[in-house]
Amino acid sequence: MYMKLYNVQSGVQQSLSGEKLIESVYFLIKNYYGGRATTKQIEKEMDNVCNKRRILYAILKLTRDGKIKRVRGFGPKGIEYYYTLI
Repeated sequence: MYMKLYNVQSGVQQSLSGEKLIESVYFLIKNYYGGRATTKQIEKEMDNVCNKRRILYAILKLTRDGKIKRVRGFGPKGIEYYYTLI
């Protein structure tokens, strides 16, 4: 399954497979947030690439595969859930 995407920074239209999206979300958590990111942070970074539903699918797939886990923690507005690397 391929999805046509529009990258605002480069101005080039490209297609991104499900596997590439999952890898992108994993490396985003690993490199940009030091192994700890909220869903909102991930959606903000991947806003230009794909829609919210596909991002949530990638997070679910990574959680099922055992690469990341959901952790309850304290945030600026109270209790928040973070995704951390295993």
